[in-house]
Amino acid sequence: TMKRLKLLLVSLLCLPSLVSANGKNGLVNMQKVILTVEEGKTARQDLEKEIKEKEGTLRAQKAKLDKLNKDWKEKAPLLSEEARLKKQQEFQEKFLELRKSEMAFQNEIKRKEAQATQKIAMKVQKIVKNIAEKQNLDAVHETSSSGLLYLKNPVDLTDKVIAEYNAQGKKKVDKKYKDLSKKNSSKTSTLK
Repeated sequence: TMKRLKLLLVSLLCLPSLVSANGKNGLVNMQKVILTVEEGKTARQDLEKEIKEKEGTLRAQKAKLDKLNKDWKEKAPLLSEEARLKKQQEFQEKFLELRKSEMAFQNEIKRKEAQATQKIAMKVQKIVKNIAEKQNLDAVHETSSSGLLYLKNPVDLTDKVIAEYNAQGKKKVDKKYKDLSKKNSSKTSTLK
């Protein structure tokens, strides 16, 4: 589409200014990072669990709707025209309600997925900056969305980013446990 074409052209025009001829450049596969870091795995597991639960609920609603439709079809010849139309309208309203519920759930899942991805991406950006500065890189590109088609001898930072991300997450968890232990030990010492 036209918008994507313009974005690609702008990316390609800006590319020479982003990539210096003699500079060192890095790459990060953001999708791999998001799918590999512990926070990403946990978010994905939580979403999958929520999806399974909701799918069960939606299947049950669909089964009730199918039964209602079957009953309506069996009784339709015995009903008056007015009663048939009323039952048909009732079925259509419930059917539309089910579809609306399914669409709302899909949108909710997309929103939650985007939130989790954005949260991880913001942390990754800081980690990439630190690694790039330590390795004296001039630029770091995301492999799937930058419009980058070729880069001579890039430094792939993906695995380092994943390791650093998980290490930072572990440090935070360890700090929480230490803080919790200190609180508990101070409580027990005041009780003695």
